[in-house]
Amino acid sequence: MISFNRTRKGQSAKMGNEKFYLDGYSFGSKLEAAVYQLLKFRMKAGEIQAIQVQDHIYLTDARIGYDPDFKCTAPDGSHFWVEAKGYANDRWPIKKKLWKFYGPGPLEIWMGNYKNPTLAETIIPKKERET
Repeated sequence: MISFNRTRKGQSAKMGNEKFYLDGYSFGSKLEAAVYQLLKFRMKAGEIQAIQVQDHIYLTDARIGYDPDFKCTAPDGSHFWVEAKGYANDRWPIKKKLWKFYGPGPLEIWMGNYKNPTLAETIIPKKERET
C-alpha cells in the first residue's frame, strides 16, 4: 500500500488545506468557515439558539469517536449536528453509515466550496425515524 505524506514545510496532512481563522476559532478549511458563517446567519434569524464548534461524540457501544464540525441547539432545546465536507476521506463513508444508525440526532452535510456551500443531505438517525 502506498502512503501519501505531506512533509514539506507549511503543508498540513489534511488534503493540503490551510487553516482558516474566524471569530477566534480555527477551521480546517474555508468551506468549514463559510458554513459557520451560514450558521451564524441562521442564529440571527432565530432558527438556532447556540453553535458549538468541533463537538465530540461516540457512535455505537464500541465508542467509535467522531468529531462533527458543529453542534447546534434549536430554540426548542433539541440538537442537530453539521458537517462541512469538501472532500471525503476514506473513513467518511463508514462514519456516515454509523450516524444513520447510532447518531444522537440529525446531521446536516454541507458540500461544495466556500463560495457556494450547499446543503447536500440531512441524515435522520434510525432511532429518531422510529419515534
